Formats: sequence, structure tokens, C-alpha cells
Amino acid sequence: MTLPTPEDLGNAPVWENYIIVQATQASLGLIPQGALAFGVAVDGLHVTLTCQVREINDDGTEDLQEIAQELAVLLGEQATVTIEQKVHDTPTITPQDTVVWTFIARSEEASS
Repeated sequence: MTLPTPEDLGNAPVWENYIIVQATQASLGLIPQGALAFGVAVDGLHVTLTCQVREINDDGTEDLQEIAQELAVLLGEQATVTIEQKVHDTPTITPQDTVVWTFIARSEEASS
């Protein structure tokens, strides 16, 4: 089986959509407790997983590293996957974001 790349999409209609779906699959059950938002930004073969949190802690970082490892396996050796954590009080989502957000905490979750 060959995996899609930006140059050869194979069965994936759009590279970014393929990455978003794979990132969502990799994150199932692993989004850090208390995460405000989680998403993915795609720049060719460079993929950045972004998580908005109230504070950075070891458990959350380990969860994100596990998601990144799972995603790297799903994407193959050609893609590089990095993680980024941003500290916020509430989810901060705008139409100008380069991140495609796949998880956003409900307002009552964000305030607890």
C-alpha cells in the first residue's frame, strides 16, 4: 500500500483533508484532559498538531507526543509531525487560523 503525498494524492482527494482525517484518528481517546482546543496545520509534508491548554503539564505533553507518534505512523516516513501547545484561558478560534480545529471544549468545560 502506498500512502498519499502532496505530489501523488492517490486515493486522497485533497492532501490536507487526508491529514486532518488521520490526525483525528490518531487523537481518538488521547486529547489531553482539560484541553481547550486541538487541531492540525498542514504545510506540505510538515504537519503541526496544536493544542490550546490552560497550562502546560507533563501528562498533556505525553498525550500530545503519543498523538504525534500515532500520526507519524499513519502518514509514513515522508511527513514530519511536530506538536505545539498554546496557553489560553478559553478556546481561541478565529476564521484566520491556519489550524483546522478538530476539537473545541464546550463553554462549560472551558470554564471548569
